Amino acid sequence: MNLRFQDRIALYFVLATAALVAAAYVVVYGVVHQRVYADLDANLRYEVAKHRQEVSATGRTLRFTDREEWAEREHREVQVDPVFIQITDLRGQLIDRSPNLKGEQLPFDATPAGRVPFNSVLRGKAIRQAQVQVASSAGPVGYLVAAISAEAAQHVLASLRLVLLGSFPVVLLVLFGTARLLAGRSIAPLAAITATARRITQTNLAERIALPPHPDELHALASAINGLLHRIEQAVAREKQFTADASHELRTPLAVLRGTLEVLVRKPRSAAEYVESIGVGIREIDRLTRLVDQLLLLARFESSAPPHRHELAVLGCVHEVLYRRRAELSARQMRVEVQDGPADTIVSDPFLVDLILDNLLANAIKYSPAGSSIRIVLAQRPGRLVCTIADAGIGIAPADLAHIFDPLYRSNALTHKDIEGAGLGLSIVDKACALLGIERAVQSELGRGTVFTLGFPA
Repeated sequence: MNLRFQDRIALYFVLATAALVAAAYVVVYGVVHQRVYADLDANLRYEVAKHRQEVSATGRTLRFTDREEWAEREHREVQVDPVFIQITDLRGQLIDRSPNLKGEQLPFDATPAGRVPFNSVLRGKAIRQAQVQVASSAGPVGYLVAAISAEAAQHVLASLRLVLLGSFPVVLLVLFGTARLLAGRSIAPLAAITATARRITQTNLAERIALPPHPDELHALASAINGLLHRIEQAVAREKQFTADASHELRTPLAVLRGTLEVLVRKPRSAAEYVESIGVGIREIDRLTRLVDQLLLLARFESSAPPHRHELAVLGCVHEVLYRRRAELSARQMRVEVQDGPADTIVSDPFLVDLILDNLLANAIKYSPAGSSIRIVLAQRPGRLVCTIADAGIGIAPADLAHIFDPLYRSNALTHKDIEGAGLGLSIVDKACALLGIERAVQSELGRGTVFTLGFPA
């Protein structure tokens, strides 16, 4: 059904309530019906007992003891609730009847069902009748059949049915209108939430939905939407900042390349000068290539591509990275101490694990003084394989620790301009760790070094 939400709520409420009201009406009618017929049957049993005293059984004969007095009393009095009496033999053949029957005969039922009160019709009027067996010293000789009017009872029940059936649709209509009104008031905050959400665009992401006064489901919905808007606003802000920073980082090597080429074309140069300028250009191209590769890696993480997990040994990955970095370590006369930990393997993405270790070791080499040492420790912890990389480098200021994983952020970059870098390495480490479920932590002290801790799922 193509109904509004407000109407659907009212309809579902009315359908559920209709079933309850119908059940209540059935119970009410059943109770009244049972009570009416209980009173009617009590009166009928009283009349049967009273008139049983007016019937005498002699041998195989049944008769009314005071037939003349009964006829005279009926002639003299007007009966409001007449009682009809007749006596029959064992086969149901009429023997005698009360004068008020006037030639009519009450129906006779020889089956066991006839021994309990049942409804019948006399002269087109509803009656309630019962029959009892009459016996003499010689045994059963016939039946006393008694009936009283059931018109009043039938009228009460018919009126009750009319009232219940007539009121049922009226009650449902009133319930639907009331439920629709209450549902409209209940979901009114939704209209405000919808209107506010429609006003929010990329230009006004700071706007928020007003929270309802009561801490109910709508309050929770509005809070969740506000939280979503906050996360979207932060993501857009990060994207804008990242785009601006990336543009700046890309512009720098391009400007150097342009400046170098402009110098070369102004006048003829010697072979040595050409070689020197071309070398500068190649270094800037290499720098630009590394920057583009790192930006592509970050874009890959943003696309949430699933990692390719395989069984691997972290210790083997460490040695592979150290082998690739052997030239840098040798040039700076740095030592690396590797404390062999457990030989347990993990299931993870080899490329991303190698990327994480390579970036951390590259930073340790880059920011440590020549002749210093780097210490790598592997240790088994409950549910984790912990890898610690500690250097004796320049350290990170406490105020910068919260930002070192932000893209293109470099701690105190002006102090160490001679150290190359774009500030993307730790951002790549952070996103790769999040993708693989690796716990990462960092501790640092200025002038004494930095310790990175990785917790690989065992």
